[in-house]
Amino acid sequence: GLRLLYRYTQPGAQRHNAVLWPFVRVTRDAAGRLSGCELRGATGPGILPLHAVARQVAAPAHLILTGPSVADIDYGRCQLGPVMGVNGAIALREKYPPLRFDYYVMLDAGFVRHHRALVARVLAQDLLLFVTPEVYRWIGFLFDARQVRCTLTLFEEVHQRAQQPRAEPRALVRHLAGDPELVLFDAYHPIHAHGFSLNPARGLFGGGTVAYTALQLLVWLGARTVYLHGLDLTAAPRFYETGDTALATALERQYTDHIAPAFRRASALLASRGIAVYNLSARSRLGAEVFEKRDWRGLCDPCATPAPMPIGE
Repeated sequence: GLRLLYRYTQPGAQRHNAVLWPFVRVTRDAAGRLSGCELRGATGPGILPLHAVARQVAAPAHLILTGPSVADIDYGRCQLGPVMGVNGAIALREKYPPLRFDYYVMLDAGFVRHHRALVARVLAQDLLLFVTPEVYRWIGFLFDARQVRCTLTLFEEVHQRAQQPRAEPRALVRHLAGDPELVLFDAYHPIHAHGFSLNPARGLFGGGTVAYTALQLLVWLGARTVYLHGLDLTAAPRFYETGDTALATALERQYTDHIAPAFRRASALLASRGIAVYNLSARSRLGAEVFEKRDWRGLCDPCATPAPMPIGE
């Protein structure tokens, strides 16, 4: 209804904003950065502007994703530093209650709508939750702001900013050429622009998966070493799903032409900046030439570095 009305009354460059209209109005500071979000018909939790977030990740960091290989890791034995989770990673606390998440990322509003119990667990934690304005909208409408314990902050993608026209490739090239913070790889990619943000307060680049978003945020927070848990990038149900509860995924459709190239370019950029990224998933579709693969068992000894995976795994 409303989305169809929006499509017929707004130009194509504004189409990505149909998910916000007419319930959301974002606010920006003098530099154009997201500073707040007002909801029509609901009161959302308070928002900490992204540029005000303390960037204090000094130890090796862990990005826990939701590929099925996460179930292979015994988190009761792992000794982890700062941890960032995404979407349903919070389900690990059912089996490993001591596991603490310091940061969390939600990109997909469908996850919020369909997995409310998991979202409620995240909102009840003392952590920093990164969300898009659309995700914030659904949190505001589905949950009581008075029960939210975490701190929320907003992010958006460079090529499709909230309540602004979608950026044309030529404009991205013109505005970002030589930019040291928003590193543009390919403005003309048919799905959307490839790049890597070293300052997410100015925007993030999409990579076809929340893992790419979260990696940009962890690097910006200060991580010089990142361990990727569950970066399988397969269409198999996520570790917390069964066949009946599995949400649809675009991984198969976007992996070859979108996801893999984005990670490959990001890997080269991060390596050039002295940032080490290790992939703990033996079954990951990303080869070791993108991110070196390591065995998660090395995380059991705080003095050890996870060993490279044996050839053939």
